[in-house]
Amino acid sequence: MKLTRSLYPDRWMAEAAGPGRDERTRQALAEAAALVAYGRSRAGRHAVARAVGRDHALAQPWLRTLVTNLTNS
Repeated sequence: MKLTRSLYPDRWMAEAAGPGRDERTRQALAEAAALVAYGRSRAGRHAVARAVGRDHALAQPWLRTLVTNLTNS
């Protein structure tokens, strides 16, 4: 499998269209904002860490690190 570079330097400063204006995007942004607000409390961070910790994707090192950092904060 050949890997290709998908983000060339000339695209780093490209004008972005911004987020979509549809209902699905609005809901996703609202959920993200609510999750950030919830994560501002220690109890919220621990609850997120417990929920993520039950995911089968926890085999990924970056996700284990995230859960550890959330639990210890």
